[in-house]
Amino acid sequence: MKDCDLLQTFVTAVTAERLNVNYAQIWRDGSLTAEYKRIPVKTRLNTWSTCKGVVSCAAGIAIDEGLIRLDERIADIFPEYVPESAGPYLKEITIEHLLTMTSGLSSSLFFCDGPERYTVQDWISYFFNASFTDVPGTKWLYSNFNTYMVSCAIERRAGVNLLEYLRHRFFEPLGIGNPDWTLCPKGHVHAANGLYVTIDELSHYGEMICNYGNYHGKQIVPESYMRKATSNLVDDSACRTEGNKIYAGYGYGYQFIRNPDGASFRSDGNYGQFCIAVPQKSAVITVMSLEGNYPRIGTLLWEDVVNQITAE
Repeated sequence: MKDCDLLQTFVTAVTAERLNVNYAQIWRDGSLTAEYKRIPVKTRLNTWSTCKGVVSCAAGIAIDEGLIRLDERIADIFPEYVPESAGPYLKEITIEHLLTMTSGLSSSLFFCDGPERYTVQDWISYFFNASFTDVPGTKWLYSNFNTYMVSCAIERRAGVNLLEYLRHRFFEPLGIGNPDWTLCPKGHVHAANGLYVTIDELSHYGEMICNYGNYHGKQIVPESYMRKATSNLVDDSACRTEGNKIYAGYGYGYQFIRNPDGASFRSDGNYGQFCIAVPQKSAVITVMSLEGNYPRIGTLLWEDVVNQITAE
């Protein structure tokens, strides 16, 4: 089946169920093969957690430049934030634990739409004063703060925030000019959410991760890092839900999510954002939505598009 037919099947299904999908694309070998636009203009929209993969890419670049190390402890990067009463688990959290969502937090803390998002002033302090009840590296628990702290670590070492650090190293080589990324109250990049891009720009990012850091012949992120980052490093099966065929639970890397087929991977975000890379087919599928029932979008996307492409 042609890509345009696959995408039309998906669009017909989400429209029938009144699911609010704004844009969808399929790319093959760097070329756009199918597209849907509910909004005529390709405006920049919030990618929500899809940009966690961008933070992972930043970590790969920063590691290659010698700014941070995977085995480096976050408490050593921010010693002034470590409470005197800190337990042993906090002091052992490394950059790798943050990237794999295994920092040992007892709860996820707040997310992008939680009330604390608008009232807590110092997010770094909030993290260091949280409860850590598990040995780092032993338990997967999804938290925006893991991603945020990786961003802050890069900022501290680079001397500029994550947006400025990536502007010439990452965004401009992908054709993403003057990117927009929200900030926390202290001026650090939100990191785990809040990156605004167009559907085309999201697909450019997708092509880069599909090619393990390479975009149009330029190696933007080290290939060795990207292959590890997009592999299955952590068991996240505890978050799998019945009837949900894609959303979570099939393995986790460095901020990247594995798909049920065991070969493809993705970045995804709240309200129905998807950037799915299928390297063996040189295919990228992107979707931008604003829908409360976003797991249903993921299921339909898997059934109508991704599963058909991976099965070719």
